[in-house]
Amino acid sequence: MAYVLAVLMAALSFLLNRAALRYAGPKAIIGWGPAIEEAAKTVPAFYLGADILLTHALFGIIEAGYDWRTSPGNGPAAALLSVAGHSLFGGLTVGTLYVTGSLALALGAAAAAHIAWNAALVRMSA
Repeated sequence: MAYVLAVLMAALSFLLNRAALRYAGPKAIIGWGPAIEEAAKTVPAFYLGADILLTHALFGIIEAGYDWRTSPGNGPAAALLSVAGHSLFGGLTVGTLYVTGSLALALGAAAAAHIAWNAALVRMSA
């Protein structure tokens, strides 16, 4: 189930992130995008009983392929950071869900970490 969800949610996130970029511009990378991705990965996995951590990690692998192809010069590094970051967000989601029992808090924690991660990466690359 996690494999199917990761592929479907990667496609959905790609489309939603594209719309967010058109609507909000580059600030979507540090705001809307991470929140969209975390919700798209976690909510279906939670309600369908799929492995949340595996869904996040697989999503990161899919995003890594996209990053590798679309990031000339730093594709391998971007790909590695995608896998590491999304796996980290998945671990944080699962850990927060385990400790609090709250899906909303788990989503909030993962989205906050993802926003901070993207902000740091944008600052480092600027």
